[in-house]
Amino acid sequence: MSTVLILLCLCSLALRTAADVNVLTPELTSKIEAYVKEFMQCRGVVGLSLAVVKGNETWTRGFGMADKPSERPVNSSTLFIIASVTKAFTSTLLGMLMDESKSGYTWKTPIKDILGSDFQLFNDYITNHTTVKDILTHRTGLTDASLPMYAGFIPEMSRQNFTRLLKYLPALKAFRDEYNYNNWMYALAGRIAEVMGGSSWEELLKQRIFHPLQMNDSRIVGYNVDVDADNFALPYVWLRNEVVVSDKVIYRSAPAEPSIAIASSADDMAKWLSFHLQKGVTMEGEPLLVKETLEETYKLQIALPPGYWDTDYMNKPEYPEAFSSFGYGFAWDLSTYRGYRVTSHAGAYHSYKSYLALFRDVDIGIFITTTALPEPISLALDEIFFYIADLLLGEDPWLNTTTSHQYIGSCIGASDQTSSNTINETEVVPGLVENPEMFEGTYGHRLFGDIVIYRNTSGELLVKYGNVLGRLRKTSDGEVLLAELYGPFEFLSYTLYVGMTFLSPNDDGQYKFLVVSFSGDPLLYQRGISVFDLL
Repeated sequence: MSTVLILLCLCSLALRTAADVNVLTPELTSKIEAYVKEFMQCRGVVGLSLAVVKGNETWTRGFGMADKPSERPVNSSTLFIIASVTKAFTSTLLGMLMDESKSGYTWKTPIKDILGSDFQLFNDYITNHTTVKDILTHRTGLTDASLPMYAGFIPEMSRQNFTRLLKYLPALKAFRDEYNYNNWMYALAGRIAEVMGGSSWEELLKQRIFHPLQMNDSRIVGYNVDVDADNFALPYVWLRNEVVVSDKVIYRSAPAEPSIAIASSADDMAKWLSFHLQKGVTMEGEPLLVKETLEETYKLQIALPPGYWDTDYMNKPEYPEAFSSFGYGFAWDLSTYRGYRVTSHAGAYHSYKSYLALFRDVDIGIFITTTALPEPISLALDEIFFYIADLLLGEDPWLNTTTSHQYIGSCIGASDQTSSNTINETEVVPGLVENPEMFEGTYGHRLFGDIVIYRNTSGELLVKYGNVLGRLRKTSDGEVLLAELYGPFEFLSYTLYVGMTFLSPNDDGQYKFLVVSFSGDPLLYQRGISVFDLL
């Protein structure tokens, strides 16, 4: 045998041997299991589900409890709401429909060309120029007020009606000026998919993505599953030092399901990871959309806003290994870690917090989802992501049970929950609100519904806005009240109150306007108007 032939044989053997080597070995997965269990105990997490993909290898695992009283454990088929990780399903679905469009629709097609007279924003210029790309990249400048999502919508608010009433969604920034995250635009994206696909977003998702990828566990909350289903991880939250189950009604997100409402399992999300790592091809080798169309969703479409670059996080490394985010694609955050490109997205919806990341250059995918995680998602789930990513990249993890507390934060004890569920007393003046009749009444918004201010039998001023209930407490500014939440949202720990500013008393001495500020952009409500006037 010639020397050349021998070398060729050796090379072939070496390549075959390298391909046959498993990365997700019992030794490696046992390290992940030990780290995750420590994380859950430290962070107060009740249930966690994990999917890891490396090339053709897949590992899924459930941790903790899906239902504590019955001791039902989380397994790899247990459902969790994946929250804003939903958005990439919507952008991918739109890509499929564009590939098949007989009208030649693209990412740059004006939405009015697709929806016609059903679509109108707050002025004619924005209406005529807003494209599919604009809404997927969060650059419309429109407000992303979050409280209406918590309050919920009236049953008459179909996705079509919501689209018709978007002209009442106010602008916060200049059109196409900068990235400004907006959940409502993905509700609109879902409506675009319905018009292009000739069916509901829910049915298109099932037929075009879930079924071909054999994502048989996956559902849409409020459409074909609720969070109290037998195979669901119950929506545990922290309230006054205890873990309790939150009310299932607050997880109904209609008509904004295309932004936030997919429920999935580790097994199914592993298939979703593999689909992206295989460049849009199913396990049977069938492409679901043109490769270039899918690639466009991962590309830098808009840079992060200037304010983000001024933070210490960007100017000085916070961790020994820097994770640097720089932009956004079509429902994908774009970052780097250890010199590798990372395509990812996080999501949070009350109890549920999720994170999905792809290292597409080295065929690595990671998905994590939890219940009852009290920390901000940007800190807590990073902890698991960094550890798993380092193992799969062949690096020595810089995080362990000691260093995670040093860089991410110390363990959260039950005592830490009390103060975060209490209104900031320094903002409040003791006693009942004076002249309550000036505040009482109904204040409406043409898109987001009605807020009712009323008194109980004790003379206490209360607020009811759909699912959102609060006790109004006075401040040193007579026109500003603070709503201390009770009922379904009493558990909220990262927001202490809802700010309510009353303006412009009328001739009867009653305030005409109400400005609501809550965890995001303010909204103006007005006495004497209602969403029911238009439906």
